[in-house]
Amino acid sequence: MNVELSNWIPVQKEEYVLSVKEKEEVFRRGAVISIKHGYIFEPILSVIQKTEGESLYFRIPEEFLKNNVFKGDIVSCQVMQGEYEYIVNGTISGFELTYPWLVQVSIKSVSRVKNNRNAKRYLTNFQSKFYPKGAGDNIYAIIKNISMTGVGAVFREEIEPQSLVNVFVNASIDKVQSLEFKAKVNRIINRELYNEYGLEIVEIDELNKDKLDKLIYRLECNEAEFVSNSLK
Repeated sequence: MNVELSNWIPVQKEEYVLSVKEKEEVFRRGAVISIKHGYIFEPILSVIQKTEGESLYFRIPEEFLKNNVFKGDIVSCQVMQGEYEYIVNGTISGFELTYPWLVQVSIKSVSRVKNNRNAKRYLTNFQSKFYPKGAGDNIYAIIKNISMTGVGAVFREEIEPQSLVNVFVNASIDKVQSLEFKAKVNRIINRELYNEYGLEIVEIDELNKDKLDKLIYRLECNEAEFVSNSLK
């Protein structure tokens, strides 16, 4: 099963051999990399520090230490570049114990998928409430990513594809009012303990569009600061 990460939806994955020039561009120093590990519930973000041959290096995430990640473990890493998301399947092959405390991943294979989104998504953990059209009860959901055009959310309840829902997001933009919009369910992935939904924003008023603009700006600044701090 192919699942999108942050701002991408894989439609057709293809094995891909990177040229030396492409490798330098895709895995450049400062590129944000998302890492999936079997022991860790959610993807982890880090920043590429360097590449050498068939290995790439990134700053060790704290989650690796908390979840007992070791040499030989298998990881899947994803990097966004241009029109594509590049997916690296590899093995952790070393740790550097001196600053800046890098993890070495040996690349086993690379595949890529074409970007089918028109807006960048940002990883988040926002509380929210969903009100499906025609339903009496609301649904507690966690917004896992957000963009100017849609959100990714997880919750245990089930709603049908193409359903319309009113969404209220607590994103700390306004201490009194939530971010509000109407969205349509475009994607559902059934997980073991919850369901993952992709929703497209179909209606939003000017007040809430302004709130969303401010939120996206803040998230972009946070990402830029994250990259800057990771390269110090």
